[in-house]
Amino acid sequence: MTRPVSPLYRDIPSTVSSMVSASIDRACGNADKHPLVFFRADDIGIPSRQFLRLAACFRKHRMPLCLAVVPSWVTASRFTELYRQLDKTNSQWCWHQHGATHRNYEPQGKKQEFGPSRNREDVEKSIAHGCRRLQEIVGDQFHKIFTPPWNRCSPASLQTLVELKFLAISRFGQPNSAAPCNLPDFYVNVDLHTRKEKDPRTALDNLLIELERGIMSGRCGIMIHHQRMNRAAFDLLDLLLEKIRYEKKLIPVTFRDLLQHPSG
Repeated sequence: MTRPVSPLYRDIPSTVSSMVSASIDRACGNADKHPLVFFRADDIGIPSRQFLRLAACFRKHRMPLCLAVVPSWVTASRFTELYRQLDKTNSQWCWHQHGATHRNYEPQGKKQEFGPSRNREDVEKSIAHGCRRLQEIVGDQFHKIFTPPWNRCSPASLQTLVELKFLAISRFGQPNSAAPCNLPDFYVNVDLHTRKEKDPRTALDNLLIELERGIMSGRCGIMIHHQRMNRAAFDLLDLLLEKIRYEKKLIPVTFRDLLQHPSG
C-alpha cells in the first residue's frame, strides 16, 4: 500500500540539518519547561518494507512510538510480524486504536469514519468491535486510546468514546470540537507526510514552524504516515529522531506517559 508523497520530499535542501537544529534550538530556548515530544504513526496494520524501515529507524535511535492500528487491517499473523520488526522492548511502543475500518462515511465535505452522517448506535458498535478485536490480537500491549481516521469525528462520537471508557483521544491541532473533560486529547501538531503545499521550500518552512510551535507549547506531537515516505522522507525522520533524542531539554514520551500527566 503506497500513497502520494508530499512535494516537500522531492527537493530537500542540503542545509536541512542546520535548519532543523536551528528550529529546535530556538524552540527550546523559548520553552518554559522541558517540552514533551511524541511520535504517532497512523494507518498501521499491514507489514511492509516501509514499515520495516520505520521500525528500524525508531529502534536505531531508541525512541518511543505510538502506533495507531486499524482493527480491520490487522490479523494475528500480521501483528506477530509487525511486533517482530519492532522487537520486544515493550515500553518503547504504544499500540492503540485507529478507527475501525478507516472508511469514509460522509457523502460530502471532509472525510470522516465517525462523522455526523452515522447514527450513534452504529458508531458505538463499530468502535467497540474494533476495540475488542485489538484487545484479542494485541493483548496486554493494547492501550485504550483512540486516533480517529483523518483526525476528526463528531461530538457525539467523542461522547461515545467516553461511554466506552476510552482513556484519551489523539487528533490534529486543537480541533473545533473540544473533547469532553474526562477524555484528554493528546493531539499532534506537526504533520510530516500529508502536507498539501505545492512548493517544497514552503512545505519545509511550514513544517519547521509547526515543530517550533509544538515544542514551545510544551507538548509536541509529530504525525507519521509511513506509506507516504520515500528515501528523503526517511532521511528527514532519521535526522529529527537524532536531534530530538540528543537535545537534553526535550523529553520523548508515549501516550502511556501522557496519561500519567494528561495536562502536561
